[in-house]
Amino acid sequence: MLPSSAEIECFNKLKGCRLHFAWLRLMDGEHEAALRIAIDGAVSIFQRKFFDKSYMDEPVVLSTRSLLMNGGLPRERCVSSFELLAKRVFSGQGIEAENPGVVFRDLLSLKSMCPWSVTDISRVSFPLVFRMGRKGEMLGQANGNSSLNRCPVLSDRAGKIWTPIALADETDIDASCRDILLVCYSPIEQARKVAAKTHLGSMVHMTQSFRFVIERAFLPKEEL
Repeated sequence: MLPSSAEIECFNKLKGCRLHFAWLRLMDGEHEAALRIAIDGAVSIFQRKFFDKSYMDEPVVLSTRSLLMNGGLPRERCVSSFELLAKRVFSGQGIEAENPGVVFRDLLSLKSMCPWSVTDISRVSFPLVFRMGRKGEMLGQANGNSSLNRCPVLSDRAGKIWTPIALADETDIDASCRDILLVCYSPIEQARKVAAKTHLGSMVHMTQSFRFVIERAFLPKEEL
């Protein structure tokens, strides 16, 4: 069941991080061709931009890593979902166009160099809370469970968890899903460079695949 506007609440409890929230609704019609064009363009631009330099040295990427380390994660675990996606793109695996929600997550992450999550909003039990993961909380992944202790997590009332260090959320959304929730996790100090609102608007306009239902951003301790 889709939430009403009155039911949607989000609380950001992590210092230094800005969340950008967007509820998008899939438009009628076929979208694969438009999404494929968007994928090819974004991947090509990204590969050309970092052909002879490392994306690891970009301020947004460095700031995101610092936020993860500030939570107490070991250095080797401070790898955002953007970095995982970038490695996948450079390895030649590419981005598939079959699932519009996942495509939007991946392209927005490539463009902003910041982690995003995506899910079917009908499966979310509000309110959402962005907080530090607790001892014993785990994330199931293809290679086994991963501890979320001291890792930033976005959790709902039912205990469902998303995190900016994993790309596993595509298992939570079907290709036919019409209402998606996209969340960008960006360092406050780099919010202008991340330009989440700009990239979202550009993607929606260019692909004509989704339309906005709700879009807002919020800082720590602010209520959506």
